Amino acid sequence: MLQTLAYELSVLAKAIQHKNLSAAAVHVGLSQPQLSRLVAKIESELNVVLLDRTARRKSGWTPMALELSLIFTRGLGRLEGEIMALAEERDITELRIGSLEGLSGISTQFAKSCFDQLGMKLVYLDLLDFRDLDSQFLSGNLDLIFTVKSPSKQKYQKMIEVGFQQMEKVNSDPKTLICSPFEFAGLEKREVEAASHLLVSNSLSLRSQWLHNFGGAGTLPVDAKKGRGKGHYSIYLIGSDILSPRIWDRLKTLF
Repeated sequence: MLQTLAYELSVLAKAIQHKNLSAAAVHVGLSQPQLSRLVAKIESELNVVLLDRTARRKSGWTPMALELSLIFTRGLGRLEGEIMALAEERDITELRIGSLEGLSGISTQFAKSCFDQLGMKLVYLDLLDFRDLDSQFLSGNLDLIFTVKSPSKQKYQKMIEVGFQQMEKVNSDPKTLICSPFEFAGLEKREVEAASHLLVSNSLSLRSQWLHNFGGAGTLPVDAKKGRGKGHYSIYLIGSDILSPRIWDRLKTLF
């Protein structure tokens, strides 16, 4: 319970920097309904009121929300400082890495380099879709992620561009849309209504097989490459805020 509450309060501490839920949701990697449920859960667990829901338009934060966020942030700052001090004194032997499935080539090569050049003992490498990658990273479950976009609009101190990737458009059957949950969420209403069939899957390999075997309309990533490529999607390696700066500097040398 304490671990879950700590995550919830960490989200609140980020959300409180914005005047209302709709503005905050953009920056914390959650949808507005998800953030609303999380705030309601904290209110229930701690028996406090965090949102002034009497506002005519958009609910604003209460003084209790501001105070609770400040208390948590101060405590977290002290804890992170102690953790960082300990981390600086020793080498880590394991890493938790998350990657988009379309970046599996570059992320697996990176994991191999962690073994060969940095002497890592254990590497967890999970292939996730956009939503899960963002939520897992923002909740502190991943040390590093390979992605083509930032999980939120906040600026990350540990973020470098490590490669590029082109996208292949398939349009053999315009009436059958094949897309990821992230792509589906971005479709316009007219696009959904114009389609005869829609297949939504978080598996890149499944979408690729469908498009090649049965046809349809969709986008597939081409093999990621190191370096820079004009006009292509940039690939980023992003490190957790509590990752040791010394370890981060060593990880950057692998590119």
